[in-house]
Amino acid sequence: MKLKASLLLILLVLTGAVSNSLADEAGPTIYLNWFKSANAQLRTAATYLRTGNMDFAALALEEIISFKTPGELKPGKETIVSMTTVEVKAALKLIDENQPTKARSGLLKLREALFQQHKKQDIEVFDDCIWGLVKRGPALWYFRKNKPDLNDRQQSQKVAEAAKNYLDQLNKCDAGAPSELKVDKDYRRLITGARESLERLPLEAVAKKDGGLLFRFIIELRSFDRLLYFRYG
Repeated sequence: MKLKASLLLILLVLTGAVSNSLADEAGPTIYLNWFKSANAQLRTAATYLRTGNMDFAALALEEIISFKTPGELKPGKETIVSMTTVEVKAALKLIDENQPTKARSGLLKLREALFQQHKKQDIEVFDDCIWGLVKRGPALWYFRKNKPDLNDRQQSQKVAEAAKNYLDQLNKCDAGAPSELKVDKDYRRLITGARESLERLPLEAVAKKDGGLLFRFIIELRSFDRLLYFRYG
């Protein structure tokens, strides 16, 4: 019991988890507070499962289950909360069965389902913009394992287009970020670092046809991408 209490304390510090008294708020804020709290734990669990730390992942998911169900929600939002609870319990079962890869896959599918539900119901939240950003990453990560021939115009254009698509979404998220976040030093460091990597990728690596430089920029960008997801997506 002491070990579990210690792990939970560390987890709360890492995620900045908020109080479970979510139903004290009124109107749409009730749902948004629930979502941001649940989503913080979802991405924490997914990150821990990626690194093989199932104990921390399970604790993050158990936090979601312990949240007080928000009251006074419209049917669509109630469906989202119920869906999340079901999928989180399924992920916990997979963790108990020592299947972290399947558990993480299920959580990422759940995150995408939440993203799609928000689009369907016209719910706007900054987390979804960052999730949309993360979804653009694989088009670039592909070139990490599949080295492109930068002397080939079509291949070099594909790299440049993937970088531009990611940069466009990054700029969109930054423009729509909450005012208090825009001045946060850690946030600015991540956004600035990712932007510099993206801008230099086509201007230097592709233009100079330097595969080694391309690889380095992609690795650098992926590090920023993971941190942006862990903290905000």
